[in-house]
Amino acid sequence: MVTASPPSSYFERLYIFRLVLLSLLAVVHGQTTAQQPSYSLPIGVKLWDGQVFEYIVVGAGAAGSAAAARLALAGANVLLIEAGGDPDLVSRAPAASMALLGSALDYHYDTVPNNVSCLSSQNKACVASRGKCLGGSTSINYMMYVRGNRDDFDSLNITGWSWNDVEPYFLRYEGLQDLDLLPASSIPYHNTTGTMKIEFFEDSNNPWHSRIVDGYEALNFPNNPDVNAATQIGVSHIIGYTYDNLRMSTARGYLGRTDVKRKLKVAKFTTCTGVIIDDNNVARGVTVAHGLFKAKLRLYAKKEVILSAGALVTPQLLMLSGIGPAEHLNELGIPLRVDLSVGDDMTDHTLPLVFIKVDEELNLLKEVLDGSEKVFSSLADIILTRGGSLGSIGLTDVTGFVNTLCYDFDKHQLINNSTECELPTTQFIHAYIDRGLLVVGGAFMQHSTGLEDSVIKQLTEISKNSAFIIISSLVLRPKSSGRVRLASADPLQPPTIFPNYLSDDRDVEEILRGINIIKDLMETPAFKSRGASMVQLELEGCPRSAEEDWSSYWGCYARHMTYSTFHSVGTTALGRVVDGRLRVRGVRRLRAADAGVLPRPPRGNTAAAAIALGERAADFVLEDDA
Repeated sequence: MVTASPPSSYFERLYIFRLVLLSLLAVVHGQTTAQQPSYSLPIGVKLWDGQVFEYIVVGAGAAGSAAAARLALAGANVLLIEAGGDPDLVSRAPAASMALLGSALDYHYDTVPNNVSCLSSQNKACVASRGKCLGGSTSINYMMYVRGNRDDFDSLNITGWSWNDVEPYFLRYEGLQDLDLLPASSIPYHNTTGTMKIEFFEDSNNPWHSRIVDGYEALNFPNNPDVNAATQIGVSHIIGYTYDNLRMSTARGYLGRTDVKRKLKVAKFTTCTGVIIDDNNVARGVTVAHGLFKAKLRLYAKKEVILSAGALVTPQLLMLSGIGPAEHLNELGIPLRVDLSVGDDMTDHTLPLVFIKVDEELNLLKEVLDGSEKVFSSLADIILTRGGSLGSIGLTDVTGFVNTLCYDFDKHQLINNSTECELPTTQFIHAYIDRGLLVVGGAFMQHSTGLEDSVIKQLTEISKNSAFIIISSLVLRPKSSGRVRLASADPLQPPTIFPNYLSDDRDVEEILRGINIIKDLMETPAFKSRGASMVQLELEGCPRSAEEDWSSYWGCYARHMTYSTFHSVGTTALGRVVDGRLRVRGVRRLRAADAGVLPRPPRGNTAAAAIALGERAADFVLEDDA
C-alpha cells in the first residue's frame, strides 16, 4: 500500500515522479496503439569519413528540420545532422511538457550569473533549456503557436524582412485544423493545408480556465479569439503545435513525412564540431563527432552548409571555425577567418514566477496518496493534467497580451486608446499546481526550474493546504542583453552563456507594471471569491513583505525569481553577422538559419518564427543555386 505520509528524501520523491512518467508512457502508448502512430521518424544513417553531399544542415530543430526537408523535397542530396536521437514517447504527450525540462532530451545548459537576476536559482544562475533530439526544442517546449506582431519585422527596417515578406512563410507551413472555431475575420490570416498541423489544446477541465478569463475581462481586457489575426491585445486561448492530442514537433511535421524520409539523410547522435573553410574563405563541409564512440569525421558539401543549431550553438560553431570576435578567438588560439560580432546582443524573454495561493475544494492528489490501486491508473492524469486529457497543457494555453503603458492603474482598467496600445509589452503566462503536489514533487519542480532549496521549502509548506496559480509577467521587448562565448577551443564543451537578464532597470520596471496588474487581478470577483492572494516569499536582501515597500519588494522578488522562457535571439543577427539572405558575412557557401538571426525577440513564442526562417532559408538556397 502507498502510505499517506509523504516521502522525505530527494530520491524517494524523484522515484514517485519516475512512476508518473512510466504511467504516462503506458497511457500514451495505449492511445497511440489505438489511434496512432500516424508517423514514424527517419532511420539514422551511418557516416564515413570524406562523404560528400550537396547540402549539409546542422541541427534538426525548428528551422533545421524545415530547411532540410524542403531542400530534400526539391530533389537535393541533403544530410541533416543532429546531436541527439529520436524524442521519446513521453514527449508526444502535451501534458508531459514540464517533465521534459531537465530530462535526457534537454541540454539544460548552465549559465553565468550577473548577480542582478536569477538570485534564488541554484548558483544564482538561470538554466538554459534546449531540445537535444529530432525536432529540437519543438519536442520539449509548451507548443504555443504565437507568431508575434507584424511590427516585430516592419520595425527592423531591413530590406526583404518586412511582415509582408515573411508572412507567406508562416502560412506555408501552417495546417490549422480549427479554423471553424475562429471568427470569419480570422480566415485571411491562416492556412489549413500546411505540413505543421495545429489546433486548440484539449480542455484540461480545470475551472481556473474560465476564472482567469473572467478576471482579465473584469480589468477591461478584451476576449481575443485569435492572437495571430488582426490584434494580439487581450486574453486568449492559444492554438498549439498539437494534432490529435499529440505534440506536433518539426520532427513529426517535417521529418515524419513519408516523402521526406525517402529522400533526406538524417545522422543522429552526430555532433558538429566546426565548419571546414578553405584558404579562400569558402565553406567546404563540416567536422563531426559521430555515433557512440564519437568518431571524428570530415563531411563535405558540394554546394552549401546551413547552420541551424540554435541561438546558443550556431555562434559556438562559427567561433570554433574562426568566425567571431577577433580578440576572443585570439585568446583561445583559434585562427581568425572573419572578425564578426558573433554571440553578441543575445536577448531572451524573461519573467518572474509569481505564485498565487488559492482556496481549492478539490484535492486531486489525495486519491493517489490514499491507495496504491489508483496509482498507475490515475497518477499521470491527475498530476500532470489535473484530471484532463493528455492533450492539455493545463492553464498555460490561456494567455494575456497587454501594453502596460496603456493600463490605467488608478482605475484598474486597460485603456486601449491609441495605435501604440496595439503593441504589447507584456505577456501573462499561467500554470496550475494542485494542493499537496509539491509535498511529493518539490524535488521534481526544483530539478525543472533550478530554484534553490529555501524557495522550494517555503512553497512546499504552503502547498500542504493550498493550490497555486502561477502568473508570470513576461517582458516581450527586453532591453537587457548578454552574449555567448566559447568556454574553450574544445568543440565538445558547451558554450559559455552569459544571458545578463535584468541588467537594464527598464526590464524590472516593465515587470513591476505587470505585477501591479496581477495585484489588480486578485481583486476581481473570479479571484477574490477563491481567496486568491500573492505569495510573498522570504528572499535574501529583500524587504520582509510588500507592505513595507511594494515596489522595492516586488522589484527584488523579480530579480530573485527570474526565469527564462528559452527564447534567445540575436547572436547571429541579420545585418551584423548574416546578410539579408542569411549568408554569413565574409564566408561563401555558409548560412545561418535559426532564431539567432532575429535581431530581437518577437512579441510571442520564437518557435513559429524559427520554423518560418527554415522555410525561407530553403528558398534562398534554391534561388541562389539555380
